Amino acid sequence: MEEFRIYFVSTLKTKLGKTKETVKWWQEKGKDLFESAPGTKSVRTYAVQFGLGGEYDIEIWAEKENYASFDLLDKDIDQNPQKYSPLKEAQELFDWGPTRIMGDWPESVFIPE
Repeated sequence: MEEFRIYFVSTLKTKLGKTKETVKWWQEKGKDLFESAPGTKSVRTYAVQFGLGGEYDIEIWAEKENYASFDLLDKDIDQNPQKYSPLKEAQELFDWGPTRIMGDWPESVFIPE
């Protein structure tokens, strides 16, 4: 059986006039923070093109090991609030939008033989 994938997708947009600061924050703090979250396998960031993403023009896709990763993240945030302090800085740089969980389940793909 093939492995399924789970992605926690965050949407955001840069606040007006804060582009340089947001790039610096992501490179110096943000990417490492997302990658160090419990149960995270990979992190990718996408800029939505041609206005196809609606109001929010940036997406952060964090691949999770399994659904239990979300419980581990909650526990880690409670036990290590300093680790997540860069998210407070990010409030000055970004407007955060909705989040969603996306998946890739091989069993859900029908390929006629």
